[in-house]
Amino acid sequence: MTTPPLASPLFRIQAIDHSRSRHYGAIMLARPVSFLVLTWLFFGIAAAVIVFFAWFSVARKVRVPGVLVPVHGLIKIIPPQGGVVTEMMAREGSVVEKGDVLVVLSNERASEGVNSAEQRISALLEARRTSLRSEQKQSRRQSSQHAADLRRRMADMESEVHRISDQAKLQERKIALVDAAVRRYEDLYISRYMPALQVQEKQAELIDQQQRLADLLRARAAVERTLADTRYEASSLEIQALRDQEASDRDIAALEQELTESEARRTIHVRAPRRGVVTAITAEPGQATVPGQAIAAILPIGGELEAELYVTSRSIGFVRPGLPVLLRYQAYSYQKFGHAKGMVWEVSATAMRAAELNVPGTAMVTLSDAEPMYRVRVRLDNQAVKAYGIAHPLKSGALLDASIILEHRRLYEWILDPLYTVIGRL
Repeated sequence: MTTPPLASPLFRIQAIDHSRSRHYGAIMLARPVSFLVLTWLFFGIAAAVIVFFAWFSVARKVRVPGVLVPVHGLIKIIPPQGGVVTEMMAREGSVVEKGDVLVVLSNERASEGVNSAEQRISALLEARRTSLRSEQKQSRRQSSQHAADLRRRMADMESEVHRISDQAKLQERKIALVDAAVRRYEDLYISRYMPALQVQEKQAELIDQQQRLADLLRARAAVERTLADTRYEASSLEIQALRDQEASDRDIAALEQELTESEARRTIHVRAPRRGVVTAITAEPGQATVPGQAIAAILPIGGELEAELYVTSRSIGFVRPGLPVLLRYQAYSYQKFGHAKGMVWEVSATAMRAAELNVPGTAMVTLSDAEPMYRVRVRLDNQAVKAYGIAHPLKSGALLDASIILEHRRLYEWILDPLYTVIGRL
């Protein structure tokens, strides 16, 4: 059996040995220390950026103007008509009760040396009222005298009735005696002890006494009828006096109403509609007032203030109760004293023009009457601003700027917001 020949290698042995031999040694890549430091530095920066975008949030805000107002409302004092201020009864900061006179106005127009028509009318009405009152007193006095005369007449007639009644009783006793005598005379006449003439005389005497009794009874009846008529007259007089009194009172009341209206046309008393502190007085004695213009305001005593914000229709979309608000009072620099905080508690359901809002004139400048506004009420966390260690109470009518915080979002949410929008549309 023959041995097969050995297979020849693909490369020569000398070439393989040459490739295995290394004259320069292994290759080593050298890295400086600064390269490692920079690598870790960039890694830390990248991690910080990722954490920043993942955890840092930004608030979306709406900046709006506003003003401080009382929670229970600021009452503006507006006269019912124009006139000239004749007297100021209230002073700035004074406390008034409901119904107290604040301002006295006069709308008289009189030429020099000539009284006004309203004054002449008032004088005539006053004279008529005085005359009616005098007539009323005189009529009352006459009625009183007449009633006293009737009472005196009734007393006399009652005495006369009693006197006649007493006489009638005596006459009845006398008749009884005469009647007994007549019976005795008749008995004697029957026994023939008494002549007929004497019996007839005694009978005539009895008839005469009976006639006298009848006259007394008739006189008493006449007096009683007169007494009844007098009593009716007294009652009618009392009723008529009451009617006259009521009619006179009505006439006087009508005159007093006319006089009051005349005085009201001459003088207007502007009264406080509720208890509070008078503020924002713009009228002075001698100054003419314009119809519809407020001359003062009343703040409720002890009432808290709130911020009233005015939001345009473009910014009202996401405003709702419960949102936090940052307030910047114009009277106190927020760079020094910081922001005040509050919370939205009411949002108006309908929009109003700037002229319809209860906005001070200085704040009206910042509002556009062409664009409707929504009123947003904000409850304040603090009723004072602490400046230089002193708490300064807030004042009604102070202007402010506010930032309503609509939402908080992290940076990556802002970056991915377009994607969320596309996904939401899909």
